[in-house]
Amino acid sequence: MKWLNRRKVEDERIVNMKNKIYKEAYLLIVSICMISVIVKSFTLSDWTSSLPEIAIILAGSLYAGIRIVLLGIYSDEVEVHDSSSKIKFNTRIMLWGIGSGIFLALFFGIRSAILFGDGSLTTGLRYFFLVSLISLLIYIPLFAGVLVLSHQLANKASQKISRKDQLDS
Repeated sequence: MKWLNRRKVEDERIVNMKNKIYKEAYLLIVSICMISVIVKSFTLSDWTSSLPEIAIILAGSLYAGIRIVLLGIYSDEVEVHDSSSKIKFNTRIMLWGIGSGIFLALFFGIRSAILFGDGSLTTGLRYFFLVSLISLLIYIPLFAGVLVLSHQLANKASQKISRKDQLDS
């Protein structure tokens, strides 16, 4: 970050270690926020109590994603992944969208069965299957489509910025 704009020579090994620590801290914070959202959703019926955690997760993720695209790193990362992996990055993104949709559908199904099942097994199962099925129909296409579309747009923008940086040098 160039906010303080200090021109100081630093050891690359130390900078890389600091970056690893920052990455681990960010993942820890996101994990704690996700656990908090999940626990609050089962214990409290009001979802607005989870807004600060959701805002932290979204703000951090959006900042990191936009910054990576604007630096032109995203397209390079996709290129390196595609050359070293059996699964293309597009396929990986689509699988993440499908997996996220399935996870969210099961989460909502389990939550509905627990909160609204009235303690009987048949009512709980009926709520679970009904909510899970409807959620699958909604969230799998939504998540897969949004993730693939955002990946395509981010990759195109990152390639454009990367080409511009190569021409400027």
